[in-house]
Amino acid sequence: MRKLPIALKRTQRGATLIVALLILLMIMMYGIPAAMDSMQNERMAGNTRQRDLAFQATEHAIKKAQTWILTQTHSSLDALAPATVTICSPGNTDPNTTDCIFPNGQCHANDVVYWRSFFSSNSSNVCTLSGTDTIGLVTAQPRYIVERMPSDTSGSQKKDYYRVTAWGVGQDSNAVVIIQTMYQFAE
Repeated sequence: MRKLPIALKRTQRGATLIVALLILLMIMMYGIPAAMDSMQNERMAGNTRQRDLAFQATEHAIKKAQTWILTQTHSSLDALAPATVTICSPGNTDPNTTDCIFPNGQCHANDVVYWRSFFSSNSSNVCTLSGTDTIGLVTAQPRYIVERMPSDTSGSQKKDYYRVTAWGVGQDSNAVVIIQTMYQFAE
């Protein structure tokens, strides 16, 4: 009779478990930063989209103001914002509220702090796009004002300058863009 070999019971040593845990740890070390990077990229893309919407809204307001200036005559603009107003007293900085034009654009600080405060607190003194000029996907419709700047009378033609400042916001009210442009209006 032959004896069959009987396998002796071996105790497990756990090497496979340790190797599997190390591999899992390595996968996790590569996977977590990749997931975090992906989330950061999504946030950046969202912020870029919000800023782009705000910029488009502000550009729309600038174009609306430019169209309004180009449809005016020299005398109508002069009546709305007289060039004779040169001193910065409270009465000389009041806008013509129907057309959002200020007679003297040099009577205030021309910086971001001033304009953010101005557009957030002076909604009655600015033009807000309405009717067919409105745009979608924004929290608030864009706003603008027109300011008459000092004229240039040195050449054969009188040249008046108008500064347009526009404010726009994206879907998120924290995405704000302010743009300024200057227009020359020659006789």
